[in-house]
Amino acid sequence: MRRFLTALLVGLAACGPALAKGKPAQKENQQEATAQEPPPNYKPFPHNYIFNLKDINGKAPPADIWIRIDTTMRGSGFSGCKSWSGVFVVGANRLGPKAMPAVADAKCDPALQAIERDFWQVMLSGPFWDLQGSDLILKGAKGGVLRFTRSL
Repeated sequence: MRRFLTALLVGLAACGPALAKGKPAQKENQQEATAQEPPPNYKPFPHNYIFNLKDINGKAPPADIWIRIDTTMRGSGFSGCKSWSGVFVVGANRLGPKAMPAVADAKCDPALQAIERDFWQVMLSGPFWDLQGSDLILKGAKGGVLRFTRSL
């Protein structure tokens, strides 16, 4: 029994430094892994700026279309031939209308009506938003992309 305990203690003494070296190495690997993962990047929504539509689904719009959302989440703009206003819910990466925006009644030509329909299809779908420099990009939940550029 005494020999067994002596052998066990000698074995533990021999393995002790190796075990002690292994534990910090594991901690260092864990720290390196967490250091490599970038933290989540939060971008605040650009309130109180006017954004002009640069392209809709890759095509330049035939009319001046713009949008503005202030800090009280009230949005307004011009969708091609009609002005509009409404209240929006702005999330970390989503933008959604709280209710159907009020739209002025006006008649347009068919080309502008098609652009306006595509514009509202994206805006009412609760689009994902992203900032790339001075561009605001709205990607529709059911397809469609609006690329705005900040007005001067």
